[in-house]
Amino acid sequence: MNTQLLIKWMSTLILPIVIIYCRYPVAYALDSPEFEQAVERYRNRVRKDPKNLALHRELIAHAQQTGRLDIPLQIYKNAYLKQPANSIVLYVLGYTYLRERSETSLMEAVKLLEMAIEKRPQFADAYAALGECFAAQGNTKKAIEAYKRSVQLNPNLWDAHLKLGNYHRDAKNYQSAIEHYTKSLGAHSKHAETHFELGALYRKTGDLESARQAFSLAIKHDKGYADAYYQLGQIYALQQKPKDALKQYRKGREFDPKNAKVRYQLALIFLDGDDGRNAILALRSALAVDPKYAEYVNLLNNVSTLDAVEIAAQILQKHPDNAELQHFVGMLYLKIDQREIAQAYLERAKALDPNNADVRFTLAESYEQKAPDAAIEEYKQAAELGKTRLDLLLKLAESYRLEKNFEKFHGIAQQILAMDAKQPEIHYQLSNFYDEKSNRKKQAGEVEEAETLFKLAIEHANKASEQAPNVAAYHLKLAGFYDRQKQLKAIRLYDKVIELDPFNAEAYYRRGLFMSNFTFGESRLLLYDPEDVMDDLQKAVNLDPNLAGAHYALGVAYDRMGDVQKAMVEFQKAGNLDHSDPRPHLYLGEKYANSGQFHLAIAAFAKAVKADPENVEALKDYAFLCLAHDEARGWRQAKRALEKAIQIRPNDAEILMNYGYTHYLSKNSNEAIAHYLRSIELKPDWPLSRYNLAIAYEQIGKNELALEEYQKVVKLDPEGLQTEKALKRIQILTGEQ
Repeated sequence: MNTQLLIKWMSTLILPIVIIYCRYPVAYALDSPEFEQAVERYRNRVRKDPKNLALHRELIAHAQQTGRLDIPLQIYKNAYLKQPANSIVLYVLGYTYLRERSETSLMEAVKLLEMAIEKRPQFADAYAALGECFAAQGNTKKAIEAYKRSVQLNPNLWDAHLKLGNYHRDAKNYQSAIEHYTKSLGAHSKHAETHFELGALYRKTGDLESARQAFSLAIKHDKGYADAYYQLGQIYALQQKPKDALKQYRKGREFDPKNAKVRYQLALIFLDGDDGRNAILALRSALAVDPKYAEYVNLLNNVSTLDAVEIAAQILQKHPDNAELQHFVGMLYLKIDQREIAQAYLERAKALDPNNADVRFTLAESYEQKAPDAAIEEYKQAAELGKTRLDLLLKLAESYRLEKNFEKFHGIAQQILAMDAKQPEIHYQLSNFYDEKSNRKKQAGEVEEAETLFKLAIEHANKASEQAPNVAAYHLKLAGFYDRQKQLKAIRLYDKVIELDPFNAEAYYRRGLFMSNFTFGESRLLLYDPEDVMDDLQKAVNLDPNLAGAHYALGVAYDRMGDVQKAMVEFQKAGNLDHSDPRPHLYLGEKYANSGQFHLAIAAFAKAVKADPENVEALKDYAFLCLAHDEARGWRQAKRALEKAIQIRPNDAEILMNYGYTHYLSKNSNEAIAHYLRSIELKPDWPLSRYNLAIAYEQIGKNELALEEYQKVVKLDPEGLQTEKALKRIQILTGEQ
């Protein structure tokens, strides 16, 4: 009776079928007493807490470590046969296949884990295991997506946070990695490995004190963590606390006594910090690990730096394959300013260990004076290999900026700000970077992405101006952003720029332009006096006669005042100074056309089209003028312009009609008619397109259709210009002369 009640209670809670199936005999491939005993022991552990996924994972891991993964595999396979829709059974079987790690088992694991998620969409552990599967299959993108979903559903999945931290670390997204490691420790504070990884990242970002604390915690939770002792010792050395550094190294040697590499690293840190005495002590310690250097160890006792470099050079004559020692000697020679000798040793170190970031960095330093391009290349390689010194990254950021390699610049800039957020020039350059990307996204019609990037541009410009309040260029950049948003505080920033730099022509021009366009109220009255606008713009062109934008703005101001002649002079100057700006040419084209100077108007619109080939209105106006006032010579140019326009705006009735007319002029009447009909479809009541269609019909002898169109022209616009001509054609076609 008690047993039946127990079974009924378990069923109500939908406990995994593992409990029930363990009661039934199972046929195993390895049907031996020893195997049966192991299976029974496993069953007994599971029975105690069947919903405890951590317990299942622990047992599976133990089975894997002891080479008996077949035990849980048999148990969970049986459970799956009995209850294939149970999410926990699907998970534990999938997790067991995951631990097997073969290509086939990983595919099976993915299938089972996805089934578990389908049954229970909020199954965080299943997402975490799925992430591990994808990672093992080499599908990083899917792995990250699965891990992210797992921690969204359960922020306490420390292992998933750890994995995400590792991915961000490898991608050099150090701040994101730090965030995930910190969250991992929030759920599992005693995990020494995570503290160690966090310490390594803090060291990379230059936060030595946080690194010290993290390595100390790694040691606290794992007293035998030799690497943590060594890393902590290096932090103390970087903090110029040699006694503490050596103390930690002595502790590290208790657990890892033969590690020469970390001793060389300590020697290099001391040497870089101009602590020659401790550098030589650390070098002696490194050499002492290998018996082949025994005869040299005592020679380095209580010697000067110059003596040490000679002894080390002797060692390398006999043992040239020691990359660390080659590096050490190269750095020593660099310290005493013997660069050519230093380069020889450092180049040998690079040949022996090409992936050593520290070697590449020191080699770059040796190149700087006589081979700056080679130095930059080595600095780039050092950064790619993980070197994150602030001075290095700043050099690379400037190099990438000058090369216009903005994506590389962006990555380096993010690393710099992670190490030191107070870098106004980096913020300023990032602002330019985001601004340019925003403009490209806007042109591509990706409005949301453009807006997000624009906000980032403003954010970095604001930081630059806050961190360097006396740099006019930073305020001018920020003012430009507020100007584009039509915010009045742009004026205050332009004022600030002029206060800092009274001869800044750009600031006067921008302020004058802003004032000329700033209106208020429903009637859109100008807030600023035209005299103030003119004063700023005149100052701008006086300070910099080659400032095209200022001449254009001055032209606009003259035009508003009704002084067309002065306006045209300024627009001519603007157009000559900046061939990429179509605006002055458009203005000039309009003024020439209005005054009957059609050939000058055509030339002006041609320049506007050249400056901006995507400007549909410019293309239309240029084509119209060519057809209306230079038909015999200009229809071919008009046709080319309209072909571009029709690609950009295929449903513009005017473009279609004029394009049809170019076909009519080239005797291609069928094409002309096709475009006229499309134009009429879009704009049925336009007499001009009807008239042109009629004459095209006449050209191919379809007089009845032509007559119908002429009659429609008369009906649509009885007093119009086309009506007079249409009536004459009707008389001719009907014989009513």
